[in-house]
Amino acid sequence: MKFKLINNEVTDEREEALTNKVAAECYYIMIAGTMACLFYGSLFNKGVISANYLLYPLLIAWIWSIYRAERLAVSAFGGSSMTVLGCLLVTGLIILKIMIVNYQSYHNVYHNNPLDPRYLMAWAVTYMLYAPFVFFMNWAIAALGRYERRRLEKQLDDLENEE
Repeated sequence: MKFKLINNEVTDEREEALTNKVAAECYYIMIAGTMACLFYGSLFNKGVISANYLLYPLLIAWIWSIYRAERLAVSAFGGSSMTVLGCLLVTGLIILKIMIVNYQSYHNVYHNNPLDPRYLMAWAVTYMLYAPFVFFMNWAIAALGRYERRRLEKQLDDLENEE
């Protein structure tokens, strides 16, 4: 069985090719940035590689993808959205990061036991608080994509009518 996490609607082959080009460039930025962070952590930070260092290449690649998509005239929010399973997975990854930091910060409160009821309850409550936010952002991005697609179709119709 194949799990589908993203609904991807592409307007034409040109847009798909340019979107893949932007994604490949961002992938290379992520690899180079991650290698630079690993190098920095191993040489200057006593071998400690913090997750915060790995967020910087992600932020740079995200900003680059928006900039590059605009330069190539590709709809950055084309028609992509996450499925329900994708939203649940993204929520789980966000909660995993939050709860790892929570456990590292408050492990003495949980008596060094990751199965402490207070810690497990914090997982459930945090998940219930973040899930609606992720679903709302997914809906907003999908709505923005539909708006952009209608605007693009209107521009194309106007160009055809002028000719």
